[in-house]
Amino acid sequence: MKRHSSKRPTISQVAERAGVSAGTVSNYLNGTVSVSPDRSSRIQEAIDALHYVPDSNASSLRRKEARDIFILTPDLNNMFYTKILRAYMDCAYQDGYNISVSSYEYSRDLEKRMLSRLISARKGSLVVIFNGFGDEDLIESLIQHDLRVILADRNKTVAGASSLSFDNENVLFDLVRYLKEKGYKKLGLFTEPLLLENVRLRHDSFLKAARYHGYSGKAICVYCDETLVLNKMNQGYLYMRRILSETPRQDLPDVWLASSDNLAIGILRAITEAGYRVPEDFGLVGFDNLDISDFIQPALTTINQDQVYFGTRLWDISRRVLKTNECINDTIMQNLIIRSSC
Repeated sequence: MKRHSSKRPTISQVAERAGVSAGTVSNYLNGTVSVSPDRSSRIQEAIDALHYVPDSNASSLRRKEARDIFILTPDLNNMFYTKILRAYMDCAYQDGYNISVSSYEYSRDLEKRMLSRLISARKGSLVVIFNGFGDEDLIESLIQHDLRVILADRNKTVAGASSLSFDNENVLFDLVRYLKEKGYKKLGLFTEPLLLENVRLRHDSFLKAARYHGYSGKAICVYCDETLVLNKMNQGYLYMRRILSETPRQDLPDVWLASSDNLAIGILRAITEAGYRVPEDFGLVGFDNLDISDFIQPALTTINQDQVYFGTRLWDISRRVLKTNECINDTIMQNLIIRSSC
């Protein structure tokens, strides 16, 4: 009986099948030199046919360059993060990097345990932390152990760490000005707990913008509940249902700003079930511009955070940080998407 070879296909075999040199295949895999579309197509077809898997560990040793990326995110069930990660990982895998993704479930203790374990990672590896809080001492320790750190979706940074964030301030001034022009007299902020720095900045910027545009006292309402951390759509629905059952209509805001689209969708269901209408009885605004926000009825006015662009821009910064260890801090602007809910 004929024995099947257990040897893995080599880069030379891929090159021979594609009709190119092994160096061209290496350039295609590592992104070090541009490869023409025709050659790229032939190389990928050869890789697929031979089931070739690059040995990224061996190649990183030859380059003396770490190829490991560790990502910590607060919630892998949140479409906002998964869309960013999909764009980021597509770029990273194409460039031959290894990625490990973990969720700390908005738990400070769990995040700290994860960061503590990463101190033993290979020197030069990259750690990307989405949001995070109360972790500055561990981030400094990672940097001292020759690991590279990028803080994502987080405005406040740590010395030696790079960062990429959304502008959570100017866009809220644009939003409140728009609400003022629409004639809303009483504003309501519906928010998860202010654990994460970006959520806290949205809260502070909302209050600052409201006061700047002439709102004060009971014309500014903030609704915050600890249950809104995870399962936001369902928990937003339950919390809003409780608010509507316990509060007279005259004491409620005219328009609600939710700190995420998922919360806003839960709010919408609770408002509808209570016999109110959006936007006739309440205006409603979300935050994130998730794909689903344009398909619900009424379509959700929201603050646009381009998750695909954020993911690709985050990869651009990651690649530079991995290769040069430079410190990069960048901000992405946001804009208001006006639809029929407000």
